[in-house]
Amino acid sequence: MKSIALKVYHQFKASHSLPGFEQPHFHLWKITVKFKANLPLKGDRLIDLVLLQSELEKMAAPLSGSYLNDTLGASPTSENMAFYFWEKVVKVFPKEPLHSVSITLCNLDGEASGEATLS
Repeated sequence: MKSIALKVYHQFKASHSLPGFEQPHFHLWKITVKFKANLPLKGDRLIDLVLLQSELEKMAAPLSGSYLNDTLGASPTSENMAFYFWEKVVKVFPKEPLHSVSITLCNLDGEASGEATLS
C-alpha cells in the first residue's frame, strides 16, 4: 500500500546548558514535524500546511530567545525538546496522523551537530 508523508519545518534560537557540563550558550533549534497516511487520502491533502506552520510557530514562540533551562520544564536536551513538541502537536491536532517529531541541534550558522527523533 502506498503512503504519503508531509514534513513541516520551523526553527528558533534559544540558549541552554546541561547542569555540571557546560556554560549557557545559544543554538539554532530546528523542528521537523512529519505526518504520514496511507493513500488514497480522505480529502485533497494530508493536513493543512499553512495552519500547521502557524501552530508550530505559536508552539515555539515561548521558547524562542529564552534560556530553555527556565522555560522548557525539563532538562533542555534534544530528546526532551522532541517530546515537548510531540505533546504540543498532538494536543492541537489530535486526529491527524502524526508520524514523528525531530529536533536538530545546530550552531548559530545552521550547521547541525545532532538530532533526536520521536516516532
